[in-house]
Amino acid sequence: MKRASTSAQTSSKTAGSMNGGLARIAARCTSRAPRGWCVSRRQTVMMSAANAPDSDSKKGPGSVGALKVVQTLERTVERVGSKQFSLSFATRPAKKQRVVILGTGWGAARLAKELDMGSYDLTVVSPRNHMVFTPLLASTTVGTLDFRSVAVSIRSLQPALGLEPNHFYTAKAKAVDPEAQTVTCISDEGSEFEVQYDKLAIATGAQGSTFNIPGVDEYALPLRDVADASAIKDKLIKNIAKSQIPGTQEAERRRLLNFVIVGGGPTGVEFAGELSNLVKEDLARAVPQVSCSVRITLIEARDILGSFNPDLRLYASRILSKSGVEIVKAQVKEVKETSVVLSDGSEIEHGLLVWSTGVGPTPFITSLPFGKSQDGRLAVDEFQRVEDMEGNAVENVYSLGDCACNTLNPLPTTAQVAEQQGKWLSKHINDQCQPQEDEPEPFKYTHLGQMSAMTTGSAVTDLGGGSGTPQLSFSGFLSWLSWRAVYLTKLGSFQNKLYVLLNWSTSQMMGRDLSRW
Repeated sequence: MKRASTSAQTSSKTAGSMNGGLARIAARCTSRAPRGWCVSRRQTVMMSAANAPDSDSKKGPGSVGALKVVQTLERTVERVGSKQFSLSFATRPAKKQRVVILGTGWGAARLAKELDMGSYDLTVVSPRNHMVFTPLLASTTVGTLDFRSVAVSIRSLQPALGLEPNHFYTAKAKAVDPEAQTVTCISDEGSEFEVQYDKLAIATGAQGSTFNIPGVDEYALPLRDVADASAIKDKLIKNIAKSQIPGTQEAERRRLLNFVIVGGGPTGVEFAGELSNLVKEDLARAVPQVSCSVRITLIEARDILGSFNPDLRLYASRILSKSGVEIVKAQVKEVKETSVVLSDGSEIEHGLLVWSTGVGPTPFITSLPFGKSQDGRLAVDEFQRVEDMEGNAVENVYSLGDCACNTLNPLPTTAQVAEQQGKWLSKHINDQCQPQEDEPEPFKYTHLGQMSAMTTGSAVTDLGGGSGTPQLSFSGFLSWLSWRAVYLTKLGSFQNKLYVLLNWSTSQMMGRDLSRW
C-alpha cells in the first residue's frame, strides 16, 4: 500500500510538472512566434515524455493523461501560432517609392499637399518649415498682419510628414547626383547628409536680382520672406524712434524718414501703399510731428505694374501720388549707405531702402548638372522633367516654380504659375501608380488674372486674358474687396484664414499696435 501510494504521488507530480512546462511553452508560442519554433518545442516535449522512466509511471493514469494534454495543447498552440504569423505577413505593406521635394514655396507646397501618401513615402528638405503667402507679405512690414498669418506650416498642409517613414528636414540642398539618385544636404549647423530618392522635385525658388549694381547687397533690404519683412519692420520702427531723439539734426531726421522702394511690380506697389496707410492712419494720429516729415519714393525704370492693363497702371499711379508716394521713373546706378545714385547722376537719400525687382537663379540651381535656360533657370520639358546638357529629359527628376523654365514656352516667375505646376505634377506622379491607357497630358498654364492693392479701399484687378478668354479689368473699392476675398480663400489653412480675418478687423477698428514692434 505504501508503494502504491508512493507511485500515485510520483505520477501526480510528474503530470503537474509536465502541465506547468506546457503552459510555459504555450505562452511562448502564442507571442507571434514562427510555426517552426513551436513544432521543435513540441517534438522536444513529446520525446521527453516518450523517454521518461516507466518503472513506476508508464502505466499510471497520471502519465497517460499528461501525454494526452501534451498532444492536445501543442496542436492548439501550433494552429494559433501559425495563424498569427500568417496574418502578420499578409498585412505587412510593400515598400513604396520615395518622393523627395526640395523647397516649401508655392509649387512645392501644392505638390506635397496633394501627393498620394498611400502610394508614396515623402521627404521634404527646406531651410524653412512653412510656405510664405507672398501676396500678403507687404502687410506684415507695417503691422497690418502678424507674421504667423502669412506663414503656412508645411505639416498642416501635409499632416503625414509627422508620421514615419515620412520626413521633413530643416536643411538646404547642396548637390544632386542623378545616377546614384541622392541629394546631398547641409543643415544650419553645417553637418552634411544624403537623402535617397525615387522621384525628385526641385522647387527651391529664385533670389532677388541685383543686376550687378554696386551696393545693393550691402545696403538694400529684399522683400521675399518673413525674415525679410521682419528686418524691414524692425528698421522702419527704429528710424521712426531715432528721428524723435533730442539733438538729432534736421537733415539727419529727414534722411531717416525717407523710405525708398526700388521696383514697381506688385510687391513694390503694395509695400508703398502699406507705408502710405501707416503714415495716414496711424502715425498721423500717434506721432503727427513724424508723419508730416515722412517721404515715400518708388523708383521704376518703366511703368509701374507693367503687366497690367494700361488703364489700371494709370489708376495705380494716380492713387499712389494722391497718397503721398513719389514715383520716379529712372534706373538705379549705384546704392550707397545713405543714398541711391540714379542713372542721370542725381541722388536720393534713404533711411530705409527696399529692393523689389526681378529674380534670378540661386547658386544651388547654377551648380546642378542639368541644362539651363538663357536666364539661368533649369530647363524642363512639357512634363516638368529637367533636361540634361544635351537636351534629353532626365527620368524621375522634375523642377517647378521660379527655378524652372520651359525654353519653348517660358512662363513668368509668379506664384500662380508655381501653384498650377505643383497641382499638375502631383496628379502626374499619382497617376503613375495606376495603370494608364491614354498618354499623359503635358502641363498647360492657364492665366487666371492678376491683382494688386494700393491704399485702403483701392486696388486693381485683371481677370482672364489667357488662352483666348476675354479680359475683365476693374479698380477701386470693389477691386479691393475682391483682392481681400480671393487671397483669403487662397490661404492654405483655416488657422491662417482666422488669423488674417482677426488682424484685418483689429487693424481697421483699433489701428496698428506700435508698441508690439
